[in-house]
Amino acid sequence: MRNSTVRAVNRLTARWAAAAPAAEAGTVFTAAGLWPLLALLAGGAAGPARTELAEALGIPAEDATPAAREVMAALGGVRGLRSATGLWTREDLPLEPG
Repeated sequence: MRNSTVRAVNRLTARWAAAAPAAEAGTVFTAAGLWPLLALLAGGAAGPARTELAEALGIPAEDATPAAREVMAALGGVRGLRSATGLWTREDLPLEPG
């Protein structure tokens, strides 16, 4: 994966972290899961939506679709990521306040 794509994903995560309310210790989040979706949308968008998505992504909209494919391929190769993502997104997963 290109370094410019990694930097773009990291910049979006950093912007979210800066805008997020103070969280308890141990809170973790990343834009890596949403960034490819936004990139695919940008690739097919037009007008103001295309411009806004490109600004959010940090890359030109014309580069977004191939970059999204790169990110998804890289994430797909991470051992255990599918399990971790499934665990955190399962609707019926019981959560404990502690």
